[in-house]
Amino acid sequence: MSIAAYLDRYDKIRLRTVVDRFPLSWQARLTKHLGRLNDVNFHRWKERVLQLTDAERGGIRPDAGDAEIVAAATVTANDMDRRMCHLRVIAERSDGHAPMRARYGAGWVDLWLAGQARALMLARGMLDLWPAGATVTRAGALRRLCCARWWRRALRKLHARTVEACAIGIGLVSRDAGLYVSNEGVKRRAGQNARNAAALESVTAVNDMMQAHTLADLAATGTSNKAIRRVELLTRIAGFELIAQGLGHQGWMVTMTCPSRFHKMTTRADGRVVPNPRYDGSTPHEAQSYLSRCWARCRAAAARAGLDMYGFRIAEPQHDGTPHWHSLLFVRNGDGERLSGLVRKYFLDNESPLEPGAQKHRVDFEWINPAKGSAVGYVIKYVSKNIDGHGVGLDLFGNDAITSSQRVEAWAATWRIRQFQQIGGAPVGVWRELRRINPDNVSDTAPAALRAAVSAVNAKGEPGVQSVAWMRYTTAQGGIGCKRKDMRLRLMKEDRGAFAQPGRYGEPLAPKLLGVDAAGVQLFRNHIHQMNPAAPAFTRPVFASVESERCEWVVGLGEEAAMRTARLVFQRSGEAASTRIHVNNCTGRDLSRVSEFAPVRAYHPRLRRFASRPKPPEPVAAMER
Repeated sequence: MSIAAYLDRYDKIRLRTVVDRFPLSWQARLTKHLGRLNDVNFHRWKERVLQLTDAERGGIRPDAGDAEIVAAATVTANDMDRRMCHLRVIAERSDGHAPMRARYGAGWVDLWLAGQARALMLARGMLDLWPAGATVTRAGALRRLCCARWWRRALRKLHARTVEACAIGIGLVSRDAGLYVSNEGVKRRAGQNARNAAALESVTAVNDMMQAHTLADLAATGTSNKAIRRVELLTRIAGFELIAQGLGHQGWMVTMTCPSRFHKMTTRADGRVVPNPRYDGSTPHEAQSYLSRCWARCRAAAARAGLDMYGFRIAEPQHDGTPHWHSLLFVRNGDGERLSGLVRKYFLDNESPLEPGAQKHRVDFEWINPAKGSAVGYVIKYVSKNIDGHGVGLDLFGNDAITSSQRVEAWAATWRIRQFQQIGGAPVGVWRELRRINPDNVSDTAPAALRAAVSAVNAKGEPGVQSVAWMRYTTAQGGIGCKRKDMRLRLMKEDRGAFAQPGRYGEPLAPKLLGVDAAGVQLFRNHIHQMNPAAPAFTRPVFASVESERCEWVVGLGEEAAMRTARLVFQRSGEAASTRIHVNNCTGRDLSRVSEFAPVRAYHPRLRRFASRPKPPEPVAAMER
C-alpha cells in the first residue's frame, strides 16, 4: 500500500471516529457522505467534519446535553477563579511590578490580570468569548470569567451555534431535512423553553401591595406573550399606515436576500434541493451581519439624499436557515424609484450582481396598491408565521404554520437574530411607559403633547382604536420626521447614585426608569393684556415629569416564602406598607416666580392607583391581497 493510500485510509478512519461522537440522527447522513468521497473532495469534506469539534473548546462534546454544559461551566468557572486568585497574590506580593504600579496606579492589578486572563483564553482557543460591551469594565470582565452563571450562558451559545453551523454544513437544514433549523436545534430550544417555564412557575413575586403572582403569570401580561406581541406589532404597523394615508405617502414591500455564497442549499428547476457549490461556509449570523451592514449604508445614503422613510423590517429564514428581509417602507409620493435605486445599489450591485438569478431574486420591490389591500394585509402573514402562526394555516412549504413558527423561534434564538425592527417613527419605549401613567395624574396645565399622548394610549373601544392611538402618539412626539433629540416626550430616569448597590459583577446599574418627561410651550396673559386686550398671548416653556404607577417586588421560591419576605420588606410592625417614593422631597427653587417668562416645571409623584387594563384589541381585519 502506498503512503498516500495509507494516509487516506487513516484519515477516513479518523473521520469515522469523529462521526461516532455526534448525535445518532447525524451519523447515518455523515456515513453516507463519507462513502461518496473521492480524492478531489475528500480534504474539503474532512475540514467540514472536523469543524464539528469546535464545540469542544469549552470542554464539552458536540452531542452534549444541557446537564453536561452546566457541569463544564462550573468546572471552568472554578478553574478560572483559582487561577485569578493565585495570579492576584503574585501581583500584589511581587516587587517586579513596580513600573506598572507607578504608571497605572491602583488599577494596575486588574490591568495585569486582564492581560493574563486574555492570554489564558487565547491558549484555550476561547478568546472570542471574552466579555465585551459598552458597560463591561475590566474588573467586571474578570468577575464574569469566575462566574459559573456567565459560563453557562457563554457555553450554551457556543455549543448551539457550533453544532447548528455544522448541521448546516452537512446538509441537515433544508426543506428535505430540517426546515429552517436542524431537528437537534429544535429539541434543544424546546428543552430550554421547558426549563424556563418551570423556573417561572416555581418563583412567586409579591409587590408592596401584598399581591402575589408567579413570574409566569406576570410574563404572560407582557410582550413575551406571543399573542400580545403579535397584536402590538400589527397595531404599530397599522398606525404607520394611517400616518402614511394622512400624508399622502406610498407604501412599498421590499425583499432583500443574501448573495449565493451564504446559501448552503440551492433549488434546481425541477424542484430538487441540492448543495450549492458557491457556498463558502458562512453562518446565518454572518449573513444577518451582512444584511445589517448593507442596510446601514443604504440608510445613511438615504439620509444624505433627504429620502425620509419609515416602517418595519422583518427577518425570517429561508429553508436552509439563511436569513432574508421583508421590509414595509413608506416614502413620499414619487420617491419610490429613488428608494429602489439605493436598495439595489447596496444590496445587489455591491457584491456579485451578475451571478445566476441575482437580478431576479436578490432584491424585489412591490408597490402596495390600496385598491388591492392594506399594508397590514401585506405583512400580517409574515408577522404571524414568525411569532405563533396565528391565522396562517400552511406555510410556503405546505407545513403547518404553528409548527413552522416554533422552528423559526428556535432559529432566531440559536443565532440571536432580531426578527422585527421598527424603522423611523417615535420610540416604542415611551409608548409603553405612557401606559403605566394614571390619566388622573396629568393636569390640565401639563404640556399638550403629554396630555394628547396619555389620552391616546388609554383609548378604549372597538378594534382599530389602538392603531389610531399610535398615530396620535407619533403626532404628539412631533410627527413622523421628527428627530429623536427634538421629540417632546422622553423617558424619565433616576441615577442610582455613587452609594447604590452595584450589579452582580461589581458594575454600576443602569439608571432606574421612573416615568415620562414632557416639554412644551404654554400660552399666558398678564397685566399687559389688561391694558391692551388685542395683544397676542405670551409663551413660556413648560416641563412636566410624571411618575409611572409602579410597584416594588420581592421574589421567593413559592408563595409562602415570598409573602414572608414581603412582610419583612414592605410592612412595619404590622402597619401599612412603607410610604417611601423615589423623589427628592426637599423644597426646590420655583423658577416660575423669578419671571413670568421663566420655564414652568412640575413634578407629579405616582398616585398609587392602578387602573384595570382591558385585553388589547385585535388589529383591524386586514384586506386580502
